[in-house]
Amino acid sequence: MKVRNYTTGIPGRKVVVAALCLLVTGSVQAQQENNTKNNNKGGSGGAHIGFIYPVSTHGNQAGKSTNSFSFHVLGGLSLNETGFTLSGLGSVIKGNASGAQFAGLLNNVQGQASGAQLAGLYNYAKYNSGAQLAGLFNSTQKSSGTQIAGFGNFSKGDSANAGDLQLSGFLNLHQNVTAQIGGFANKATNAEFQMAGFLNKGKDVNVQVAGFLNIAKKVKGVQVGFINIADSNANPVGIINIVKGGEMGIRVSVDELGTPMLSFTSGGKNLYGALGVGFNSKTKNTMYALEGVIGMHFDVSEFFRLHGEVVTTVLDDFKKGDFHRNSIRFFPAFRIGNQLEVFAGPSINFVSYDIASGKGDALVEHVFWSEKRNNGRFHGMYIGATGGISWKLK
Repeated sequence: MKVRNYTTGIPGRKVVVAALCLLVTGSVQAQQENNTKNNNKGGSGGAHIGFIYPVSTHGNQAGKSTNSFSFHVLGGLSLNETGFTLSGLGSVIKGNASGAQFAGLLNNVQGQASGAQLAGLYNYAKYNSGAQLAGLFNSTQKSSGTQIAGFGNFSKGDSANAGDLQLSGFLNLHQNVTAQIGGFANKATNAEFQMAGFLNKGKDVNVQVAGFLNIAKKVKGVQVGFINIADSNANPVGIINIVKGGEMGIRVSVDELGTPMLSFTSGGKNLYGALGVGFNSKTKNTMYALEGVIGMHFDVSEFFRLHGEVVTTVLDDFKKGDFHRNSIRFFPAFRIGNQLEVFAGPSINFVSYDIASGKGDALVEHVFWSEKRNNGRFHGMYIGATGGISWKLK
């Protein structure tokens, strides 16, 4: 038997469903009104879910809300975020963010970001004390946190606390930073450690390591690169070292192979480098020499000091075959006046050359160890000597 409402003629179960719908609708409307009031006051919005601003649970009041959770299919807008934010394309936070922001393209925090920002393309925060990870760029006005990007990291302004780390595939820029590692270049005012594939530039630094060039004002530790430039640096490890208070000179030398070399020497108080060119006529065709030196000198007295050097020499006639030599040299040096120095001493040498060319046979006659490799190269070790004179330029 069907139970009917005799007033309306509508089945009883339909009345129940209609009543429930009215209750749910009223509850949702009340919640939305409550959220709107809170948002108008800049209060907590709790969870914020939407498609793209303003199509969301907070509507056009989203920019006034502080949320603990936000999810948007494309993009979202909020005042502050204290928890988790996820957007398919990007998120814009007008205030601060202390949680984690994930976006397919970009995250934009116009206040302080103290959590983590992860974006496929670009992260921006006015102040960053957390971590930024982007496929292309990270950018801040001030940063004391970590930045990792596929291409570049940029921090424009000064910060009371130094940034922890900048790691990028190409370029890092900062004012004060603990460590910078860039695929191509790094630039900072103050840095504890810089490592780049090509160039490092800083003012006050501790350690710089570059594939080609290091530039700094004051170096407290060491510079390692092909060319090192500094106002103050006692320990440059490179072939060419331009140090304001250091030494530069020209030297002429000859070794046990009969190769005369003309070299430019430069360095700091303890370490120096040299780049030399020369030739050797003992082979059928004249071979041209290129030599790189990293050395250390020890002052014994005003007119006498000791030198120790690690040397790589290449001789080539630009035809088939080559000759490589790696050497360790030790020699005393006597100063005559303020500029002239005379030196000579022994060396231990490792040579490698192409057997078929026969170039090494005419150069190296006696070895105390040797081997012939399956790749057609000869390896050997022998004792040699080097001597010459040098003229101090500064």
